[in-house]
Amino acid sequence: MPKKAVYTKKQIFDKAFILFENEGLEAITARNVGKALASSPAPIYAHFESITELKTELISAAKNRFLEYIKRPVTDKIYLNIGIGICAFAKENKQLFVSVFLREQSFSDLIREFRDLIKAEMDKDRRFDELSIEFKDMLFFDCWTYAHGLATLIATGFFSPDDEYIKQRLMEGAATMLYKRLEDYDKNQNK
Repeated sequence: MPKKAVYTKKQIFDKAFILFENEGLEAITARNVGKALASSPAPIYAHFESITELKTELISAAKNRFLEYIKRPVTDKIYLNIGIGICAFAKENKQLFVSVFLREQSFSDLIREFRDLIKAEMDKDRRFDELSIEFKDMLFFDCWTYAHGLATLIATGFFSPDDEYIKQRLMEGAATMLYKRLEDYDKNQNK
């Protein structure tokens, strides 16, 4: 009888992460991960209590990678850094971006977690402290929509802009959105 291969937790996690990137979270099953290892599912359960535990660790790793991007201090403007970070994440992690944000079968809870991470970072921008929650929520939605749209174009290979172009587009887009929001805000205050 041939000797069975022994896999470390890291080897299993790394194979599972590649599977997650390429095929999405729904592809993370004991059978699929075992197949990726050229093994049965048994080694997985030597290191993980369940597939749910493995999925939780995969999501955590993806969130940590995403956070690294949106927290990079590229400029002195937190909102802009977040947009640049989303686009850089999409540019450098195309498959993961597609897997998390663009899969047909929506992972609304996961996307909501990513959105909330962004919102928490945006709340650190003191320039917006005096604005109403409603105003900040609408501005956040506008910025998220714009940055996510640009990141989607990048991740799907529609075009490959350089970092300066991304920064410029985000600044111009944000200025337009902020101007529009302030204009709407002033109209509502004068009613």
